[in-house]
Amino acid sequence: MSNKIQKTNKSQLEKLFLQDERDLNPQLNKEIFNRFFSIITEYIKQKQDIELRNFGSFKIKKMPSKIGSNPLNQEKIYIPEKFKLSFKLSKNMLKKINE
Repeated sequence: MSNKIQKTNKSQLEKLFLQDERDLNPQLNKEIFNRFFSIITEYIKQKQDIELRNFGSFKIKKMPSKIGSNPLNQEKIYIPEKFKLSFKLSKNMLKKINE
């Protein structure tokens, strides 16, 4: 197995999902696949954490406002509060990727 890390995008995942489920209606499969991602997106937009057992969890963290500085001229600038999304693998999944 190669140590090179490869990227996979949503459309590639969708193709894999659709090719393995030949017995079901392809349009229905596509709708199920897209619905899964839209549900995840809606929960994130509502700032709700999501836990997918044996896979990992998405956590929303509120970053407080702060005073920063412009790296070009060191001028002080106000940085408003914002939300940050993080993902943490489950212990089970971490074990699988390190096998």
